Amino acid sequence: MENEYRHNVEYILRKDLKEIVKIAFQPIYSVGENKVVAYEVLSRFQSNKIGEVSTITAIEVLERIKYIYMLDFLILEKIEKYLLNKNVNICVNISPITIIREDFLERLMVLKHGFSNLQIEIVERGSFSYTDLIYKIIQLKKLGIKVIMDDFPIGNSNLENLFKTHIDGVKIDRDMIKYLESDKGKSIYKSVVKFLKELGSEITAEGVEKLEELNFIKEVGVDFVQGYYTGCPISEIEFDKSYKNYLLAE
Repeated sequence: MENEYRHNVEYILRKDLKEIVKIAFQPIYSVGENKVVAYEVLSRFQSNKIGEVSTITAIEVLERIKYIYMLDFLILEKIEKYLLNKNVNICVNISPITIIREDFLERLMVLKHGFSNLQIEIVERGSFSYTDLIYKIIQLKKLGIKVIMDDFPIGNSNLENLFKTHIDGVKIDRDMIKYLESDKGKSIYKSVVKFLKELGSEITAEGVEKLEELNFIKEVGVDFVQGYYTGCPISEIEFDKSYKNYLLAE
């Protein structure tokens, strides 16, 4: 049954990717400024034939069939109109496999008027050349695009080389929030924050769902927070409706 379902998902993704991909927005909250300062774009997959497909399943299938770059380019197209507004900072996750493509920078130039508002998140997935990735990160930074390491410390096997490129920020993986349930875990979380601060990185804590978690994170010096406590993901339609005046502000 599972194999049949994945087969159906693969068929839909190959045939109707552009039609089934939707985007949602989750606020990124500044602890210091006490306000929302950016929005992360999240992928959603909704098919009329098989219903909603989990993002994890869809990403796994797209990576296996080597279509992940198509999703990334599609998301970049969808966010173009938001980047044209200087007051909206947009954060989008792009696969390293897409970034090291020869045509990536060329495709990205469509968004050139919004580079100062664009943040690209990178998470280590799949097999790729770190040398090529680092070169592209350097090029992105020259264009004025902020580069964020996502899901720290999961999967970052070549951490030293990534930091040599002067990555602007790091997102602490949401699974680490469970560490705050014990004193030992809190000590570990605090040590991670201290390590990242010493490297000069802006830090975002993911998965914050409780006031006590937010208070601890403030105390240890995290810069930004993302999670249900400070803002749930909303659909593109809701985002346009709720923030229409904000989006159109000069």
